[in-house]
Amino acid sequence: MSVPYLLIVAAAGWLTAAAVAMLATRPTGLRLCCACSAAGGAGALLGGVGLLTEARTLTDTVGANPIIGSVQLRATPLAAVFIALLGLVAIGLALYAPHYHHPGRETACYLAIYNLALLASLTLLVAGSITVFLVAWESMAALSYLLVMRNYRRHEVAAGGFWFLGLSELGFVCIVAAFLLLAAKTGSTDLAVIAERTYAISSTVRGSAFVLALIGFGFKAGIVPLHVWLPEAHPVAPADGSAFLSGLVVKLGVYGIMLFAFDLLGAAPVWWGLLTMGAGALTAVLGILYALNEGELKRFLAYSTIENIGVIVTALGASMIFSAYGQRPLSALLLLAALYHCANHGTYKTLLFCEAGVIEHATGTRDMDRLGGLIHRLPRSAIISLIGVLGIAALPPLNGFVSEWLIFQGLFQGFRIHSHLLGILIVIAGACLGLTGGLAINAFVRSYGIPFLGMARTREAATASEHGLPVAGPALLAAACIALGIGAPLVLTALARATQAITAVDLRPQLLVGNLTVIPAHTDFSAFSPTYLALFLVVVCAVPVLIYRAGRPRLPGRRSPVWDGGITAFKPRMQYSSMTFAAPVRVTFNWLYQPAVTVRRASDLPAGASGPVHYDTQFTPIFLRYLYQPVIAVVTGLARLIRPIQSGDVNLYLLYVFVVLLIGYLVGALAS
Repeated sequence: MSVPYLLIVAAAGWLTAAAVAMLATRPTGLRLCCACSAAGGAGALLGGVGLLTEARTLTDTVGANPIIGSVQLRATPLAAVFIALLGLVAIGLALYAPHYHHPGRETACYLAIYNLALLASLTLLVAGSITVFLVAWESMAALSYLLVMRNYRRHEVAAGGFWFLGLSELGFVCIVAAFLLLAAKTGSTDLAVIAERTYAISSTVRGSAFVLALIGFGFKAGIVPLHVWLPEAHPVAPADGSAFLSGLVVKLGVYGIMLFAFDLLGAAPVWWGLLTMGAGALTAVLGILYALNEGELKRFLAYSTIENIGVIVTALGASMIFSAYGQRPLSALLLLAALYHCANHGTYKTLLFCEAGVIEHATGTRDMDRLGGLIHRLPRSAIISLIGVLGIAALPPLNGFVSEWLIFQGLFQGFRIHSHLLGILIVIAGACLGLTGGLAINAFVRSYGIPFLGMARTREAATASEHGLPVAGPALLAAACIALGIGAPLVLTALARATQAITAVDLRPQLLVGNLTVIPAHTDFSAFSPTYLALFLVVVCAVPVLIYRAGRPRLPGRRSPVWDGGITAFKPRMQYSSMTFAAPVRVTFNWLYQPAVTVRRASDLPAGASGPVHYDTQFTPIFLRYLYQPVIAVVTGLARLIRPIQSGDVNLYLLYVFVVLLIGYLVGALAS
């Protein structure tokens, strides 16, 4: 089946699922809706892979109504990666939803909105004109807001939804302004025509359009300091809603940045790359530093998403710099690595948010310090989560390691640029990502060890059960993480076709040696094979097991207690807490966190007396403290000043209208 038909199948599947969702008040209707959604996801996945393989742009025009006009569609190799990711996420969440949601009217509305959001996302990725793109973008944003507002009766949900919608609309204004600049200067709203005519636009206009696009799409992607909606909206959304936001929606922001930088605006000057790379490095470092101090699983994962977006955006910025200096193979390599990391992050972050929902369903909480020992109560979830954690921590041989390794190999080639200053800045960006990678391992050891290992800290954790909880969806995503890592040579072959269509550089002869070995451009000393590495690790892990089974004594053993240092009884409260685990990092970066510490005693006894003492530590992120809170204070103050105008008197409102009309008439008369 050809790519256009597969994309039509995807759209039809999600449209059908949105209609069938009204039957989700019953279990059969819920399963039927999810089956249609999975079918749509399969169409998008196969269509995206097919488009990557063909590596050509497909265009079409739908309808020719004299009133509403026609709809222009344009599926590019750049969009192919995101279309395939959209399909994979849709399949995983379709398998997850029947066991996560209970049949009912609210579930029916939620699933209808979710499938329409999938359709809007696909439309955005195949948009051929500014009008189609903007309508699809705003539809996707509005529908995503409704997903966040699923449990709208809770106060924190309204606050999280407001952050998402408010910042989304600010970004939309910047995106509209960027597109209007290009449309005005090229005389067309067709994206293909704009891409052909941008050579005639002045550098000032192109630069202004790029900055507006970087800000506008940066709000959705979560670039610092435009990121504050992520830790507010993700915790209050349902688990599959959070998975959709983090696995796909933030990637659409990245896609928008790529669309402007590598498709619409032509060759990028150096300062575009410097601005993008600097914003990405800052985003990566701050994202993981704040993630380390989060004890709530979904807020932790939200900050981790910010960190990974920073890694991707850093690679994009460096790619633009290399391109500006004529290092086209290195530019193409970093673009390829960024696309690879988009697919990888979308896969394992969707998995981890789904597993956060499993933990919450099983225990009633997402607080790490109220969990523990879940590996015994939720063994399947423990294995699936471990695969996701190994992937996101960039440990071999899983997918996160391959894409981050390629990004590092590209960044450390900064010395190939003639400008020593820029070369040093690129290597510094690589060092920032190195710091980020080390802290990420620390963070995910903490996020996995505290909930799953040790002793149960609460009765809910001790009695948790995974009976009836979702397994198939997360398991599929875990298998995808393994496949994207072990099958890296095949993935790179497909991605190299996409980057060749974008940059006109064929990386395959330089990147792939044989079928299973990867050598980044100009880095002959760093060749490796993810496939052989995986086989080697399997053998290394199997040898001790075989030696133990072959050499273990056949006589019955005897169990006896070991020396415990004089502890009469080890209690759950003696274990490391999530904050204790992160204490070294917190102390080192205390100047950044500036925590507010509150000490509470259970009694009025003097400080030196006995009795329990409770320490509460609160962190206000630096950009929220010094950027958003002052703006909120000013807006709130202005609202209080003009509040008396809203008296509730209709006659007074009519007077306002009359005065405004009179002023308008006088201004018009004076102007004429």
